[in-house]
Amino acid sequence: MAAKCMSRKAAKIVLWVAAAILVVSVTILLIFPTVYKNQLKSDVTLTDGSLLTGIWRDIPLPLYEKLYFFNITNGDDFLNNKAPLNVTEMGPYTYSARWVKRYPEWHSNGTVSYRETRTYHFEPQLSVGSQEDVITTLNGPLIIAAEILKQYSPFERTLASLALGIAGEHVIIQKTVKELAYEGYPDTIMKLARFVVPNSPYQDGRFSWLYGKNATNDGVFTVFTGETDPKLTNIINKWNGQDKVTFWKNDTCNTIKGTSIETGPPLPDVPESYTFFQSIFCRSLTFNYTGDVNHYGVVTKRFKPTQNVFANGTEYPDNSCFDVKARPSGVSDIKNCQFGAPALISWPHFYMADPSYLKDINGLQPNEEDHSSHLDADPITGISLDIQVRFQINLEMSRVPGLLQFSNVPEGIFPVFWAGLEIHVTDDWAHFLKGQLNNPKIIAYSVLGGLVLICLVLIIISLIVLRKTADDDEDDPLIDVKEEHKQNLSKKVIVPNYNSSDSYKEGTSGINQRRAMKESEASQSGSINSSFPTGAYEEDDVTVIPVDPSIDKKS
Repeated sequence: MAAKCMSRKAAKIVLWVAAAILVVSVTILLIFPTVYKNQLKSDVTLTDGSLLTGIWRDIPLPLYEKLYFFNITNGDDFLNNKAPLNVTEMGPYTYSARWVKRYPEWHSNGTVSYRETRTYHFEPQLSVGSQEDVITTLNGPLIIAAEILKQYSPFERTLASLALGIAGEHVIIQKTVKELAYEGYPDTIMKLARFVVPNSPYQDGRFSWLYGKNATNDGVFTVFTGETDPKLTNIINKWNGQDKVTFWKNDTCNTIKGTSIETGPPLPDVPESYTFFQSIFCRSLTFNYTGDVNHYGVVTKRFKPTQNVFANGTEYPDNSCFDVKARPSGVSDIKNCQFGAPALISWPHFYMADPSYLKDINGLQPNEEDHSSHLDADPITGISLDIQVRFQINLEMSRVPGLLQFSNVPEGIFPVFWAGLEIHVTDDWAHFLKGQLNNPKIIAYSVLGGLVLICLVLIIISLIVLRKTADDDEDDPLIDVKEEHKQNLSKKVIVPNYNSSDSYKEGTSGINQRRAMKESEASQSGSINSSFPTGAYEEDDVTVIPVDPSIDKKS
């Protein structure tokens, strides 16, 4: 009976404790999403010390720039208008990159300013050849000079033509990959250009297509931290103190829009587009959402460009302010932001461009797999986990009266090289990101869910035990005997016991001794003649005398 009572008591304790823990656990489960959301909001803003800031300051993902040069194979025939331009693609020449935000400075208006140093290192094992490979290509400085000389008088252009001839300048030249990419080469035209174009970036007289782009920065960027509004995270506020550029016709095109591509705001379930600004494009570009892509368990939102990006104003009116002059769709003229150089940007091999750009060029084969671009962003953090942005640099060549070198050249837009910026998430980094974002949630829900399940089980077991012990008490024969005993006592006469001095005596030892003496005397006389009525007995400090049932009947 004692054991059953203890079990019942323990069941009650377990029931109350389990119920209390259940209430607390359910309460935490209800408020946890809000707590988790607030913590996540703090982690994915560009505030000092946040998870996103650590990634943003020094991008930990493998980042590469791949260069592909168009090698001219029929220079003489092409210049003499005997054949279209024949090119073969040489590449990739791969450079590992590191983008580091220098000197970030946080402001009270929810923005942060920084300079981003981009450093590139050649990777021979990821390239088709060495940087010493020789490329036959268009003479960039000469074609740039011809464009600038259009502003001068015929006499001045004739003098310039003679000087260029003496300097040995030709429309088609041969240079190594190293010279054409980052290191550059000394050039007479560039040495003179600083006097004609004071703000030219080629102040030391060297030229390359990416000259001054290694271990340097593009100026001061100011972006929103997203602390007050997550939708503004890493959205560019100003570049070099200005919120717009001055290269295009109006503010619709001049306004700096979007992010700096490596990260952005958290994304909705079904976003429409992604806009980013890159100084090499001199403008913002918008990619459209095309679907979800899984990278090692991280589901990202993919954005890709459409034909509208480089469409002319006729086909896409929103681009009319980008039109420097009337051209078929497929290229963006960046002359105004490249110191007057007749440079145009397109997708590689004129992918998604008007077919007319391929008419006078042999060797180009545009296709989506090799020449398309995309950006895959993690919707929770806004981090761009997989980027493949490809663009092609082209030169526009035209005849210039007075310049003998350009008196009979084929006119048109011709490719020089194309570059691919690539960032690819790794399995280890995807695992790290999932751990940083999901582990707190997984642990919390696992622990709290486990507690809820255990508490429910304990409550059910406790209720079963309590129910079982209640049923056992109803069927217990000892309880029945006790009840019958109480009923019999109600029909008995209780006579107090007294000692020899006729005073009430506690206990039963005196009664038992007197009774034992009487029984002894009776046994000696051969009969039992007790002073107690038949059936009487002692219980505690009283003598119990059963009541004659006949008395009840008579009464």
